[in-house]
Amino acid sequence: MTRTPRELVEQMFHELPARDADAFAALFAPDGVFEIPFPIPGMPTRLVGPDAIRDHLRQRWSGGLATVEVHGIHPQIHETADPEVIVVENEVDMTRPGAGRTRSRTAVNVVRVRDGRVLLFRDYMDTGRFARIAAGD
Repeated sequence: MTRTPRELVEQMFHELPARDADAFAALFAPDGVFEIPFPIPGMPTRLVGPDAIRDHLRQRWSGGLATVEVHGIHPQIHETADPEVIVVENEVDMTRPGAGRTRSRTAVNVVRVRDGRVLLFRDYMDTGRFARIAAGD
């Protein structure tokens, strides 16, 4: 049985703290797109297909962000008038290098799901802020 878009998005955010790039990319359709509208210099703005998405996330999660300990992600999931589109506001419970444990809003995501696969994951994240967090600022 195919999961509803909400069920797939709930699974996606439940599994995200593990930073398993293979599991995350496996949720995408073969032509699925991961967009980063506000990248830091050197970061791509658009990745197409599970392989490109997996490779990017492996690099990102093993780089500077590996120093940030993620305890949990707490999504607020909003269904829209379009049954394929889910909007997610998420907060991350994390411990930053040299700082205490905090919980902060990190991104808004727009996710389009069809036939149990992600067609689009648009990540409106403050990437500059995350780069500063990873650097210990």
